[in-house]
Amino acid sequence: MTNYNFLKLSKRIPLKDLKLVKRPGGGFRKPPSNFFKRNCLDKFESKGIQYIADKSNIEIETLKQFMAGNLAVDSTLADKLEKATKVGAATWLELQRQYDEYIK
Repeated sequence: MTNYNFLKLSKRIPLKDLKLVKRPGGGFRKPPSNFFKRNCLDKFESKGIQYIADKSNIEIETLKQFMAGNLAVDSTLADKLEKATKVGAATWLELQRQYDEYIK
């Protein structure tokens, strides 16, 4: 089914009848670090982990764990990411919430 066909079909189904269905095998939901890599890395002059850690005021070990997808975003990390990337802390926390919900 193409996206266009899905959109045409979804107009006929009332919103209350739509159900959330998780994709098998982990689906598409990625950790917040994936969003960072895709949308924020280009805001830094250098892609080096030490440079990014220095510019974002995040400890290098914390940043390494975050970039590997092994560290959940908490409010402290979200605030630091907001200052470094201009992406709101609430967005980082929501990305983490969605990821946590999806991997349950």
